[in-house]
Amino acid sequence: MEKERPPNPFDRDPYKTLGVRMDAGIEDVRSAYRKLVRMCHPDVCGRNMENVKRFLAIKDAYQFLRQKLRARGKVTAFSSSSPKGSQQTRSVEGTFLFVQIGISQALYGTTVPIEIETGEDFCSWCKGLGKVAIERPAPCPLCRGKGYRVMNWGKGDLKIICSECSGSGNKKLTKCTECAGRGIIAKKKRVEVEITPGTRDGTILEIEGSYRDHSEESRGGSVFVEVEVKIPPGWVIHGRDIISSVDIDCWTRLGGGYISVETIDGTEKLFVTPGLGGEKFLRIRKKGWIDSKGRRGDHLVRLNVVSPIGPCSKEAMELINKLKILWPCKQTATLSLPMPLDCGKGTEKIDNKTS
Repeated sequence: MEKERPPNPFDRDPYKTLGVRMDAGIEDVRSAYRKLVRMCHPDVCGRNMENVKRFLAIKDAYQFLRQKLRARGKVTAFSSSSPKGSQQTRSVEGTFLFVQIGISQALYGTTVPIEIETGEDFCSWCKGLGKVAIERPAPCPLCRGKGYRVMNWGKGDLKIICSECSGSGNKKLTKCTECAGRGIIAKKKRVEVEITPGTRDGTILEIEGSYRDHSEESRGGSVFVEVEVKIPPGWVIHGRDIISSVDIDCWTRLGGGYISVETIDGTEKLFVTPGLGGEKFLRIRKKGWIDSKGRRGDHLVRLNVVSPIGPCSKEAMELINKLKILWPCKQTATLSLPMPLDCGKGTEKIDNKTS
């Protein structure tokens, strides 16, 4: 069976560009757009011509489908910008951006600078033409480098832009890399996004006052920022508690001892109680997550007991047989026979059947 071809951002069909079906709703379109923006943004892939064209194709496809599907329903977004930090749901339309922060920044709060689009303007590099002259170009042979031609118009003369060089006065032009040949660029402004303490991974924040203008095309043009929190591998945030795991050897589990555990606030030393019947979790007070009321939970550490590596040596088996006598278990426990000293090399299995 032939594999499905991945979506090509350069396809003219906006559905193919975003990789969605023809009957996709606004939520599916927005989800596909956000996913592709993560992968294809020039800040991630590099600012070369191909990546810029790819990003613009994705953006244009999303804008087209959003306008087309507007009659079916509006985009549902979440905002945690209320004073108490609770999420509120309302129907809006806008642009989604993404920021990535560390777990410590999410816990204690921070501010992240981003750039948002506030409209469009003519490209200052190519003056809105979409093309620029190559280095050391020859003068345009039609207008002789003036950029315009003079035509008789009644009693006076009329200057018109040269059709050969588009008013640049140069013979050869190339596509402007600043605006990708569009002649217009996005006007941007720098804003500070406030990350409140206790922000969770996937939280969507609305930037206040981000509406670009009041025209029909831009109405409802809010900017939403999705926060991605870099959580250490193996960590789980459950309510106000953080749960992680640590591997300890069986000897530490038997005899106890101190181990080092990484928390948000740094390394902590914890004591493991001797014996296999001890606790399965170690609790570090007030090292967990923060809720909306500023209350902080605990950090729970799950203990994973690791067995020795490889076969048991003769010397080790002698010590284990002595340990059974020196450190006996409860009297009700069955005491095994001393293990043969050459068990590590492989011995014959004992037949448990009675004759």
